[in-house]
Amino acid sequence: MDVTITRLLESLLLPPGGLIFLGLIGLLFWRFKTGRRMLGVSLLLLWLSSLPVVADLLFLSLERHPPVTAKQIEKEEPQVIVVLGGGRYLDAPEYGGDTVSPRMLTRLRYAAVLARQNGLPVIPSGGNPGAIGVPEARLARSILQDELSVEVIEIESRSNTTWENARYTAQLMKQKGIQRILLVTDACHMSRALYAFERNGIKPLPAPTNFLSIASETLSPLARYLPSGNAIRETSYAVHEYLGLLWYLMR
Repeated sequence: MDVTITRLLESLLLPPGGLIFLGLIGLLFWRFKTGRRMLGVSLLLLWLSSLPVVADLLFLSLERHPPVTAKQIEKEEPQVIVVLGGGRYLDAPEYGGDTVSPRMLTRLRYAAVLARQNGLPVIPSGGNPGAIGVPEARLARSILQDELSVEVIEIESRSNTTWENARYTAQLMKQKGIQRILLVTDACHMSRALYAFERNGIKPLPAPTNFLSIASETLSPLARYLPSGNAIRETSYAVHEYLGLLWYLMR
């Protein structure tokens, strides 16, 4: 599916855009009972999606894979670490050009830690959605090599989706004779990533990072039930992963 169309559909389905769109439809049909109900439902769901406790509950069932252990790595003997793209910060004025997003930087830092601990090279995977800017994998290589002093043996810079991450990485693995990989991505993204990789002939050892289900533990009990802009963003991320998993299962 075209990247532009995908982004448009996400805006119409994910919070808060999807809920605002539902509310606007309700307003258009306000004189009908169905319209008023639609507006009420949209406001209720918008409020729920802004609560940290709701975001945490959504992440709990997504973040099924615990942090990887040294014993697991020793047993599986991965040959390389594959770290998936997590977004870019385009035209960053302070950097004089494109760089990675905070989410992507979290993945790269963890991949670097695992690489140093286990003496493994890294392969970043990620393209440039919409053919705009520098591909994620190229940006990741620069940070891994120049800032984190980690060996990057190859990059996969064609993919724009998780499924393409898996497909193109599988092709690269075959070319290089690599069979066992350690896969780094966000904890809530790991289930979908594993599904994609396994369907493309690779069964990675999951090494999740950025666990978001524990994000509100530092908040007071009251704050967990107060609307938060950050909670809306995290709820949208969780819903995105649920829809992604559903789409893959349907395929």
